[in-house]
Amino acid sequence: MRGLINDFARGLIGAAISGLSVALTALHWMRIGTVRRGHRRMLRRYDLTPGTPIQGWSASVERSLQQRAGSAARLALTSGAAACPKRVPYTERRLRSVRLAYVDMFVRGCRALRIRRRSLYVFSAFRPDDSVTALLVSERRAPWYLSTLQAPYRVQSHPAMRALASAYGPTALRLWILTIANPGVLYSTNPSTLSTFCDDLTDDWLRHAKLVRDYCERPGAFAREVHAIAGRLESRGSADRLGLVAASRSALPLHSFAPGVEAYICWTGGYVKPFLARLARHLPSERYRLIPMFSMATETIETVPHFDGAAVSFLPLARGVCYEFIEEGAEDRPGNLLTADRLQAGKAYAMVVSDRYGLRRYQTGDLFLCRGFCAGLPDLEFLRRRDMEYSFTGEKLTSDQLVLAFERLRAACSEIRPEDFLACVPSHPAGEPVPHYKVVLVLRVDDDRVVRDADIARLCDRLLGEINGEYQVKRDSGRLGAVRVVRMGPAELADRAGGPRGSWESQFKFLPLSRERWESGRGAPDKTTPALEPSNAISRTSTRA
Repeated sequence: MRGLINDFARGLIGAAISGLSVALTALHWMRIGTVRRGHRRMLRRYDLTPGTPIQGWSASVERSLQQRAGSAARLALTSGAAACPKRVPYTERRLRSVRLAYVDMFVRGCRALRIRRRSLYVFSAFRPDDSVTALLVSERRAPWYLSTLQAPYRVQSHPAMRALASAYGPTALRLWILTIANPGVLYSTNPSTLSTFCDDLTDDWLRHAKLVRDYCERPGAFAREVHAIAGRLESRGSADRLGLVAASRSALPLHSFAPGVEAYICWTGGYVKPFLARLARHLPSERYRLIPMFSMATETIETVPHFDGAAVSFLPLARGVCYEFIEEGAEDRPGNLLTADRLQAGKAYAMVVSDRYGLRRYQTGDLFLCRGFCAGLPDLEFLRRRDMEYSFTGEKLTSDQLVLAFERLRAACSEIRPEDFLACVPSHPAGEPVPHYKVVLVLRVDDDRVVRDADIARLCDRLLGEINGEYQVKRDSGRLGAVRVVRMGPAELADRAGGPRGSWESQFKFLPLSRERWESGRGAPDKTTPALEPSNAISRTSTRA
C-alpha cells in the first residue's frame, strides 16, 4: 500500500513537472529572442569595448572574482585540464542559478523526450569534494518527503545511509536505493561513474547485493531510521524486486531491479567515448535513451540544451552570460572576436565569456564545433581543450598528437578494446636522470586479461616519434626516456593525475594528456618510495567512491 501511495504522489509530481515544462519552454524561447537581439546591450552591461583585452585564468582574475563574491562564498575547484586547480567562488545565489539550469534541462528534456517516470537518481559522490556538482547536491537540512520521492539520491546525506555505505560500500547502497525507489532517469556527470557502477555489479554481484540480502533476511538488524527511509522511497513492486535481488546468485540487468529507468544523462563531449561505449553494453540504446549533458565549465555555463523532439542542440544561451568566439588558430586579440551569428558551420571556435560574476572577456580554452544553426543561434558541440600540451625538453607533446597515436595504437593492438581508456602522464621520478611519459591503460579493477605492456610501450614510443619530430629528436639524444605502460582503474588515475580533492566521480575529466606530473598527484609516492612501474599485476585499487 505504501508503494501505491508513493507512486501516486510521484505521478502528481510528474504532472506538476509537465506543467512547469510548458512555462520553462516558453521562457526558453523568449530567452532565444532576447539573446539574438541583445548582444550590444550585453557589451554595454559589462563595459566591453573594442579594446577590452582577452584574458585567461590568472591570480588577479581569481582575486577579483573572490572580492566580488564576498567572504561567504564557497570555492569550487576545477580539475583534469588544469595543472593547478582554479578556485571559483560560488555564492548561494549563484548556486541557485546553476541548480535552475539543471532543473530547466531535466524538465524540458522530460517533456520533449516523453519520459513517463520523472524521478531522478543522481550518482553523486559519497565523500565530500570541491567540485561544483558536490556544492549543488550538498544538503544543509533533511530533504522533504516529496523531494525524496522525486530525487531519491537525496536520502544519501542521512547519517544512517552514510553508515550503510561505510559498511557495505557505495555500490551496494546505490543498488538498494534504486531497487526500492525505481526512478525513471539516471544522472552521472561523468559516464565513467555510471559505467563503473554497472561493471561493479557484473564483476562482484554477491558482495554488492549483500545489503539487499541482509535487509530481506535480517530486517531487525537495521536501525529504525533505515526502515523509515525505505518507506519514504518505496514504490510498487519494490518488495518483490528486493527479493529477486536477494535470491539471485548472478548479476541482474538494470531492468530487473529498476524497471522504471527510461533514460540516463551524462557528459558526452571530449574524450569520454570509451566510457560511453562501455556503458552502452549495460544500457543498450534500444531500451535506454542517452540524453547528452550541456557544457559547463567550473567558471561558467557554456551551453544550454535546446530540444526539438528527440533532437538535442546546444546553444550559447546561459542567463547573464555574454558569448564571443575566436576561430581555431586565430590569435587572442579583440579584433578576432566573432559574435554568435557570424560563426560558420563546420568550423571550430574557442569560447570567450563575460558574466555578472566578474569574468570579462575570459578565454575558457574550450573548443566547440559549430554543427549548424538552430533558432538563429549556433549549435555547439564540445570538441576538446585548446592548447593542451606538455614539454620536458621542448618536445611540446599535445593532446591532439596523443589522440592520433592512441588511435593507431588501438588499430595495431587487438587486446586494447574500444571501451578501454588511454591517458598519458608526464613523469620524472626522483633519482632518475631523464624524464619519460607514462601511458596509462584504464581498465576495470578485476580485468585480468593479458596485455603486452612492453610491446605496447615500444609501439607507442615509436608512434609518438613519428607524429612529433621533436619527441623523436629528444629520444635519440637521450634527453627523454622511453614510454612506460601502467594499468589502473579510474579512481587511481584521478588520484595520480590531479583528481578533485576528495572524489574522482563528480569532477575529474578523463583527458588523453595530463599536465599534472605523475609524482605530483594526490596518490603519488614520496621521494623515498619508488615510482610505480610497469607490471603484469593489475592494480587492485578500488574505482568506487
